[in-house]
Amino acid sequence: MSTSIFVMAHKPYIPPADAAYHTMFVGAVGKEDIMPGCFRDDRGDDHISDLNPYFSELTGLYWLWKNYPGQENIGICHYRRFFVNTDKRIMTGSEFDEILNSYDIIVPKYSPTDKTNRENYAEAHFVKDMDMTGYALKKLYPEYATAFDEMTQAHGTYFGNLFVTTRELFDDYCEYLFGILTEVSANIDISGYNDYEKRVYGFLSEFLLMPFIKARELRVFETPVAYSAEKAESKELFLATEELLKQGKTSEAKAFFNKMIEIRPDLLMDNSDLNGDLNLTLLVLYIKDYSEENRLENYFSRENDLTALIAHIRKCYDILRAISDGKELSPDQSGYLRFTGFDRQSAEIMLSGDPSERFGKMPLDSNRIEEYFAR
Repeated sequence: MSTSIFVMAHKPYIPPADAAYHTMFVGAVGKEDIMPGCFRDDRGDDHISDLNPYFSELTGLYWLWKNYPGQENIGICHYRRFFVNTDKRIMTGSEFDEILNSYDIIVPKYSPTDKTNRENYAEAHFVKDMDMTGYALKKLYPEYATAFDEMTQAHGTYFGNLFVTTRELFDDYCEYLFGILTEVSANIDISGYNDYEKRVYGFLSEFLLMPFIKARELRVFETPVAYSAEKAESKELFLATEELLKQGKTSEAKAFFNKMIEIRPDLLMDNSDLNGDLNLTLLVLYIKDYSEENRLENYFSRENDLTALIAHIRKCYDILRAISDGKELSPDQSGYLRFTGFDRQSAEIMLSGDPSERFGKMPLDSNRIEEYFAR
């Protein structure tokens, strides 16, 4: 049995070369094609393309369920996220074919978390919506109740709405998924949600795949997922902030950036901010704004190029890392701090937003750093 992989996309991207991959334009209603020959989620009489702001990539999933005639294996990927093999190459249709000869479904590697899924959802969204999802599931699929309760208390799941499976299981999953989400939508009020939180059904769906798999006792093949590019929204936020800084509008850039992150906190997550530039932009804006308000003579107050400022803060972090680790600074390192005016106040702000975790390192030692700048 062959496999077709549908790549959910709302903007142009570079598609994989393998013929198994097809672009599915989601939220397509009223818009021009984003790619030549792409599938669209607004074709035919039975579609929910206009609900894309609430269901995200699920509008493409729904269209395939109701309109795609093919009976081959079906996979769902994302324009930034693809399954990769042990060589870290995007998997081909033939690789999926071979795996599904022995397994029922292919999913991303299980993603462990420090807190339970319910606790994490409560921190990021409105937990009442997850609770209502549990109520809807138990009403429609009581035999899945135990699997759902176990998922809420588990420390991780299969994130991303990515999977590859047979057409039969795909249809079964869609019937289960959209039945539950339809029940949820009739019982929650999202009229007061911001644009980010209105994507609630997309968020909730990520926690419904595992109960389906567990209750069905499916044979699961886990494989890594690689991110091919930053979110388009992440790049747009960076460019807009960069332009405001070029115009010397630091306070406006800081206010704009903070407002956008308040609306879209996901843009600072690792899977959105792949190179860490947005997280470092946050630090740059705070240190630059502080430096200008207090008329400090340093690199942050003089330089308006965001890329240069991020490079500067990366270098300063490396120097603070050396101090934190108890290493003696080289003449070049100590000279760089003096020349650029990176002082105690700058270090304190950087410590308050310590980016070490983003770089996969232990937190900076604030005592050692304070001692260094107190000399």
